[in-house]
Amino acid sequence: MQGPSTKSARLLCASGALAIAAIPALLLAQAPAPGRAPSSTMASLAKTVIETNPDIEAQRQQVRITKARLATAEAGYFPTVEANGTVQRREIDVKNGGRGDSKYTSANGAIEARLRFYDGNRTYNSVQIATAEMAAAEAGLDATISDTLLDLLTSAADVHLQRKVLEYSQQQSDAIGEQLRATSRKLEFGEATRTDEELAKARLATAQAGVLAATEELNVNGYEFRTVSGQSATTLPALPALAPVPDSLASAQKIALENAPRLRAARLNAEAGKAGVQFAAGALFPQVDAVGGYEYLAGGVANLFTGKLPDDRSSLYGGLEVRVPIFVPRDHAEIGRARAVRDQRLSQTDIATRAAAEEVASYWTRWQSAKSTIVTATAAVAAIEQAAEGLKKEALGGNRTLTDVLDAQNELLTARVTLERANRNEFVARAGLLAAIGRLDGDAILEGRCCTAGAAGTVSRPGASGLGRPAAGESIASGDASAKASATPVRPGQSTLGSAPVASAPAVPSSGGEAATPAASLGGRPSASALGRRVK
Repeated sequence: MQGPSTKSARLLCASGALAIAAIPALLLAQAPAPGRAPSSTMASLAKTVIETNPDIEAQRQQVRITKARLATAEAGYFPTVEANGTVQRREIDVKNGGRGDSKYTSANGAIEARLRFYDGNRTYNSVQIATAEMAAAEAGLDATISDTLLDLLTSAADVHLQRKVLEYSQQQSDAIGEQLRATSRKLEFGEATRTDEELAKARLATAQAGVLAATEELNVNGYEFRTVSGQSATTLPALPALAPVPDSLASAQKIALENAPRLRAARLNAEAGKAGVQFAAGALFPQVDAVGGYEYLAGGVANLFTGKLPDDRSSLYGGLEVRVPIFVPRDHAEIGRARAVRDQRLSQTDIATRAAAEEVASYWTRWQSAKSTIVTATAAVAAIEQAAEGLKKEALGGNRTLTDVLDAQNELLTARVTLERANRNEFVARAGLLAAIGRLDGDAILEGRCCTAGAAGTVSRPGASGLGRPAAGESIASGDASAKASATPVRPGQSTLGSAPVASAPAVPSSGGEAATPAASLGGRPSASALGRRVK
């Protein structure tokens, strides 16, 4: 016979299970993109994105536009040949009976060739402008590819992170649900209070809400990944290995000042601005053209004075044509505008230089911080996992309360999420650093998996920074054989503030008949209080 507490607990667990059961349907709602098989590795997917992403394609068309402008500017070096002709039926009527009335067909044709010898170097400067603008557009294409690949890697890392968060949240929800059922059974036998049961219910509802929130965030990140890649997040490849990054911040900033795409584009635009001033000033110089042509006239002249001619005639001519500007205010105004554009682009170059240095420093700092967080979070997860398991056993013996167990579950979830988020931040910061120095392209995304150690063909994560590194003589539990053989992970170095002297540290008796453990062996902690300990 089940009591009302047990029934309500099972009802709450069942309602949460129904809500969580809808998660697979939400995740599968992101159908794969039609017409293209999904890529199995991130390296192949990156190459596909470079070819098909609409943002990259739009910038690629911009490069084509600038190439056409360059061809237009270079055409100024070539001669021009034009032909024209007219055929008219004309009737001349001289008023008041004058002589010259006639009807005739007038036809004339001409062909002319023109070659510009000198134009104040306007053709040369126009080629320089077009060349610089084309190079700037190509640098902009590199920047667009880099930004798109960074968005691809960031969204992929976010999806992997949220999958882990969802997994850990589900595990926490299951563990708290088990605690709720156990508490309800104890309540029936008078070994627990109604407050314990209600607290467990509240924690379970909160955990289930966390599962739903993680699911929502996973779907949002999945759609962001699909927007960039054109591929469903349900077929998301593993995070790839990346090209190596510079050894120091100074070397990274030096590379960025030479290779950052947006900085290169700004410098090239400034060069185009300088050439633009010379182009505008060329309008004040004379122009000299060599002209040659041939004309043919038949029937008569197409005007009111000459009229019909008795014979056809032709003409062959050649010579020089000179144009000298005397007073053209518009040309002077154009020179002023070109100088303002040049000064603006020089200022934009200074802005881009500072932005490149700041971006590299920002990603470098995030990268170092993430590596340090990984070290400390790994130790925290190892410690809280054992602590949570120990609290659960001690609660069965009456040495710990339900609140202690539930708090441990929350701390375990927080530690695990912190570690996974640090892994994500380290990967994204490393990719962002490659993008900031202009080295994030299709070749920078390598085959293999990111952040694994010991497996053939994989790349291990770079070493952690000194910030948060364990003290000398200590190590962090890892996946190698020596760490797996150790029963207790070694904690990172701790402050001696508040620690008891090693010589006078009393032994801490353990429950369950185990051997006593000196307090000094627990990472330098002071001895525990005897308050609330079971008397044997």
